[in-house]
Amino acid sequence: MQKWEYILVEASLYSFGDKLISIYVNSKEWREWKNKTLYQLVNYLGDEGWELITFSHNSKSEDKYLVFKRPKITI
Repeated sequence: MQKWEYILVEASLYSFGDKLISIYVNSKEWREWKNKTLYQLVNYLGDEGWELITFSHNSKSEDKYLVFKRPKITI
């Protein structure tokens, strides 16, 4: 049976433009991704084998929440 691993991405973007203010992956800050775009992040994760399965937006805080999955490698 196929097993999956998941990551939760929490992203905050500047109000004007598409640059990231902060990005957290599984509650760990990815500081090197500040000032890059959400588009760049999603493409990077796709290249790493992650598939975006859901996206939500908090209209009060403007935060974005993305969940990715990829097949779990079992040894």
